[in-house]
Amino acid sequence: MKVIADGLSIERVQALIASARAQAGRKFSVLLMDDAALTLTPDYLIEFLDIVRSLKSIDLAPKASVYPGTTEVSPKFHQGQDSVAIPAWVCIEDPGYDDVMDGIAHTRVKGFQSTPVDVRVMLRFAAFGIPRAYLTMLDEFLRGDHRTTQQGVTRTIQEHLDARLAEFRSLGKKVPKLASLVEAGEKVLDGMVREIKTFNEGVGGKGHRQLTVGVVESELTPVVERMFNLLVEAGLTYDNSTVKHGTPSRIYRRYIPHAANLLSIRAIGGGESGGSIRQTVEAIRFKSAKHPVRKSLQRIVPEVDFGSLSLSLPKCASCHAPRMTDSQRFCHNCGQQLVDASTFSQCLETPIAQVPGLTVWQRAQIDEHLPNLKTLRDFLAKQDPAADLLTVRGFGRRRTARIVDVLNGFVDEYLS
Repeated sequence: MKVIADGLSIERVQALIASARAQAGRKFSVLLMDDAALTLTPDYLIEFLDIVRSLKSIDLAPKASVYPGTTEVSPKFHQGQDSVAIPAWVCIEDPGYDDVMDGIAHTRVKGFQSTPVDVRVMLRFAAFGIPRAYLTMLDEFLRGDHRTTQQGVTRTIQEHLDARLAEFRSLGKKVPKLASLVEAGEKVLDGMVREIKTFNEGVGGKGHRQLTVGVVESELTPVVERMFNLLVEAGLTYDNSTVKHGTPSRIYRRYIPHAANLLSIRAIGGGESGGSIRQTVEAIRFKSAKHPVRKSLQRIVPEVDFGSLSLSLPKCASCHAPRMTDSQRFCHNCGQQLVDASTFSQCLETPIAQVPGLTVWQRAQIDEHLPNLKTLRDFLAKQDPAADLLTVRGFGRRRTARIVDVLNGFVDEYLS
């Protein structure tokens, strides 16, 4: 195996695929690498995406799964130039949602036609646009040992929600610097669900139901936006783009919290407990409210201080072991002294305009064209800061890569 691995290169892989394509009589090749973002560590994933970029050619199109919260790229990789992003998620509000989900289930699930219609509606809604979730829940319900249909549906949905929440919490362990954002994100999710429940109880019986919360775009600082991206990555929140409202118009980013979460607290159909599946199904089929719930994040989740929300303290620079507590001064694994919390905070608060190594013109361009990129905290919160820098007139690939290297180098030196 080592001999084979040592003999592989970008050119060799391209040549092998080209040979297979020629023998098959095809004009183009698609290279599928779906599990990369699940199996590789963040550091290796950055290198992997550079390989993906290098493999791409006029007749070879690599396809890799990436996630909106944790997948980071190198300064050499630029979305829109080196890649095209294709979201693979059906919105629960899409007019064709039911047909898409049922079409897949009809082919893949034995006994689908015998499943009660109301059960299909509930599980389809709880699947939240993920076909695999719908198939899994249908299979669990059909195989489950439950006394009543309602008990089976409730248990199946709750187990699915618990699994999604556990997956979301694991992001903080996989990428320690995001741990504080994961903790805040779960509180935001709960807050959005509560607001929707309150709204639906207020308009209950009027033939409309609410699923969406509108967040003023000005509140989406790079750190807060990264937090929402983590919720989207775990499938707990759907980003339903932006909408303008009011005079003067305000721009809102619309988010839909997980439908299983809404069902778990009866935010759809009303009532604290009890109620039949039929009542919930009727509420699911109501028309959507015209406008989303519009409240500031601070009012939705008063227990989270979004102004001080930040990345978590870094792991040990020597052995890379994660911290056990924020007050820890020495690594529990190797004994190396850790970066002090105040030092880390001071580093994050450093204005980009004060980082040495940038020219006066570069600082002026960043300040003028990227108003949300003020401090190193904003820079580090970005998954792909190079993509933002490339939008500035005069910032090409080389200059952008140089700026990213300067800022990352300053952080490394500050915390060393």
